[in-house]
Amino acid sequence: MSALHALSVRSFSLLKRHINNNNCLSLQLHRRMFAHNSSLLHNDNSDVLASMHYQRAPLGRLVGRYIAPAVDKGDLLDEHEFRKVHVHDARASYPQPTLEKRGFEMRTCPTALSTSEFRDPTTVNTRYYNEMEKLIREATGASRVIIYDHTLRGSDAEGLNVLGDATKAAAAVRRVHCDYSVESAPKRLRQLAGSGSYTGTRLNEDEVKAIEEGRYAFVNVWRSIDDQHEVEECPLALCDPASVNNDDFVPYRMVYDDRVGGNYALRYSREHLWFYYPRMNKEECLLFKTFDSREDVPRFVFHTAFDDPSAPVPPHPRRSIEIRAVAVLPKPQAPVFYDMKHSNNAARIRLWLKKKGLADSEVNRVVIKYGDLQSEDYAKVNPLKKVPALIDANGNALFESDVILTYLEDLFRGRGVVPHFDLGSSEERAFVRLLIRCHDLYIASPNCTQPGFSHTQGSMYLAPFETPFCPAWRAMDTPTRAAKIAEIHKQLSWLEANLKGPYLAGAAISLADFTWFPTAVFMEFMLPRVFGWPNVFHEHDAYPRLTAWFQHLLRDDDFVAVRQDIIEHFSSTWEGGQFAPIIEEVNRTRDQYQWTFH
Repeated sequence: MSALHALSVRSFSLLKRHINNNNCLSLQLHRRMFAHNSSLLHNDNSDVLASMHYQRAPLGRLVGRYIAPAVDKGDLLDEHEFRKVHVHDARASYPQPTLEKRGFEMRTCPTALSTSEFRDPTTVNTRYYNEMEKLIREATGASRVIIYDHTLRGSDAEGLNVLGDATKAAAAVRRVHCDYSVESAPKRLRQLAGSGSYTGTRLNEDEVKAIEEGRYAFVNVWRSIDDQHEVEECPLALCDPASVNNDDFVPYRMVYDDRVGGNYALRYSREHLWFYYPRMNKEECLLFKTFDSREDVPRFVFHTAFDDPSAPVPPHPRRSIEIRAVAVLPKPQAPVFYDMKHSNNAARIRLWLKKKGLADSEVNRVVIKYGDLQSEDYAKVNPLKKVPALIDANGNALFESDVILTYLEDLFRGRGVVPHFDLGSSEERAFVRLLIRCHDLYIASPNCTQPGFSHTQGSMYLAPFETPFCPAWRAMDTPTRAAKIAEIHKQLSWLEANLKGPYLAGAAISLADFTWFPTAVFMEFMLPRVFGWPNVFHEHDAYPRLTAWFQHLLRDDDFVAVRQDIIEHFSSTWEGGQFAPIIEEVNRTRDQYQWTFH
């Protein structure tokens, strides 16, 4: 599947073309997915309706302004249009926004400085910068943080710019903007090796070159500096980058007496999703990116001060500080996924990768065989000598399929064809976890690697004695097998009664479908052939609702491909005699044990 990075919520033309070219899910299915996964989930009851200052951008006119004492030549246009938008309470969002996944993040970080001490540039440059450097390192994993300037702001101040006078407060900026553009951010980095910043921060040419060769981001940290009051007037609102189309960007020139800078303003779109953190206090810091050199993550977070209609009247004036920093970020290492084509637990990871639509280079897939499981090298990855396993982006080994799936879902949240596979409500998400938990505890997990222990699903294919397909320590006795076959029926009956349809947890596909489908293919192949069950998942008399779910997924080429991998493997081992000892045992003991259900 080809890569589609940072797919914006409303880009259904791109999505439709991708689906048509790759025989993915139907457009209707993906539309349902996006309804559940388009952005941060939030409680609409906490919305406020506020006016935002968007940019007018007439064709043929340059947009921007002159900064005094520069002489205005009249060639720049700076006209706003006021649009009412819903601003959501980010505190109520699930999952909470993070800097890497959404471009902004709230963190608690008490400061040792009092309100009055923020007026002293020396104190800020030494003590406060040290606090913020530590915070940014923790939030980003940066190997180096270069804080190069800061601005004090007050909602009752007048001028937008104080031109380096760090003792004065500038006014709150009531204009939707992002501080840097794709051109101005690298230019600003290089300026730090030339003129430096007004705080004295300066880099040498070698430092700048090394930073440019890797990944770096411009990060702002915004905080109230009021010892007594929460933020009431002019809180900061942020626009979810996933809701912003590149066509909405408006290049904005800022002409100073000695240089020309630039950032982005924003055209209005009804697709924009706005968030804020109501009543921020002095112990809270809002981090957000204004540029990221990596192109497949949120890069530009548009933001603005706005009038909160829920604030008391009159509101207490805002007192805030924002620091600006360059975070030098480590180059990401692609995770390595160890797969085995017929493993049901590995197949759930493979299904997620297919439906996520990441580029092949995002996750390196290594297909291994049984012999590889016993190697010393693989034991370092998974000491249980099972699949799946994964080496994460930091080089750490992970195993257990649900852990791997949860990690990948978090790592790539907001990227790919589907931003994430979370369902909408807390109850729906809890039900997905229950479905996965039941599968892993009662069907697919042996719970122990000692001889004599086996998972329930093993009753379908582990022989009663040592064979070329089954080592002696994994052999299963007849009473145990009969009890586990009955457990399969018990779990399928519960699933039959509780699935929501058309997918296991409801209207949209979820991690539960990726988990159960490959195991259902095991059952589809083995239960009728070995134990005499009806043709499960094909004949509607046997678990009709599960059959409808299974057939629904078989309309999708990716699920068909996973099924084919599993069926081909077991068709081959069937011919090789893997199941013959189990069939003989079943036929010999039918008077003693129940092997067939339905």
